[in-house]
Amino acid sequence: MDRLDRISIWAVVILIISSSALISHHMGEARTERKDNQRMSVSSYHVVNPEVVNSSKAIRNLIESSNIIKAENLTKEIIGKYPYEGEVRMLMGDIFVRKQEIIKAVEEYKMAVDLNPDYLDKKTALFQGKKLKRAVSEALSEIEGKLRINPQDEALKKFRKDIYYLQRRIAGSCG
Repeated sequence: MDRLDRISIWAVVILIISSSALISHHMGEARTERKDNQRMSVSSYHVVNPEVVNSSKAIRNLIESSNIIKAENLTKEIIGKYPYEGEVRMLMGDIFVRKQEIIKAVEEYKMAVDLNPDYLDKKTALFQGKKLKRAVSEALSEIEGKLRINPQDEALKKFRKDIYYLQRRIAGSCG
């Protein structure tokens, strides 16, 4: 063993001793100073438009009071101003459910989920998975019934593809 080998061995031994001393000295000191709201995932920070929030509250009130026509008109107006807001699309789907137009409702729900996937994430406050699953199953049974009557209807086949797409999104969601 020459001089360079002995120096290398001593250097490794000194590094091992100093690293173990450093680790044992700082053991148990790693405490997080963050609050719970700082630990939230990035997906929970959704940019909120105050006009959309106020309008969505008004639309919900109109839907609950069975004033569907006013709710639909207000929703269409907000969709015109903010076409990329998932909340408004979700409300439009709710309106179509109240009007018993489940196929149109599923189309709106599909657009809402495409705009904001948090509607399918159980860990967020926006979770709507159970409602969407119920609407998809109802729409699928309605589409299948209509396709039995008219199997060549291309529009129904397109709607069925959209429903299958949403069904896959729901199945693959978090939860």
